[in-house]
Amino acid sequence: MQKKKWFVSYVLKPKGEDHVTTHAFIEGDDVEEALEAFMFETKKSLALESEELTLLSVSLV
Repeated sequence: MQKKKWFVSYVLKPKGEDHVTTHAFIEGDDVEEALEAFMFETKKSLALESEELTLLSVSLV
């Protein structure tokens, strides 16, 4: 079975800095699992706290 692809929009707002709206494509069998993994890896790689990353939208492509 082919994996589904979603377009994700989110805002990064590190403490003491301006916010940045950005976008990404994620793939997976289940949107919740793919989104959770994506958000975890994004926070980890940018050393962000949960409140510094806000999900705006998720759309199936």
